[in-house]
Amino acid sequence: MKGKKKQKGFTLIEVLAGMVIMSVGLLLLLPMMVTSINANNHARSSTEASMLIKDKMEDLKNENTPVAGSDTLGTTIRTWTVSNAAVNLTQLTVTINWIDERGNGHTNSMTSYKSAR
Repeated sequence: MKGKKKQKGFTLIEVLAGMVIMSVGLLLLLPMMVTSINANNHARSSTEASMLIKDKMEDLKNENTPVAGSDTLGTTIRTWTVSNAAVNLTQLTVTINWIDERGNGHTNSMTSYKSAR
């Protein structure tokens, strides 16, 4: 009689154990992925708000006589004020309020000064 050849490879139990360990590891990473997605959404909306503020501030600085006002862009409300800070110096303030996907309100603002020409 011939002896049995020793077979090489993994048993079904070893494969299943490896899959269970990998599945548990991936499930533990899931909350981190959700947190990362939420943080990315917040960063995106904050960046968009900053760009809207910067855009309006540049418009106000380029006007000869800037005036206060506001506008609405979807769920975003942008307001700007113009006031005299000193002789020949105008204070410009742009404030933006927006509501994110979760219904939370956020505010950001920028203040700058413009000298009279």
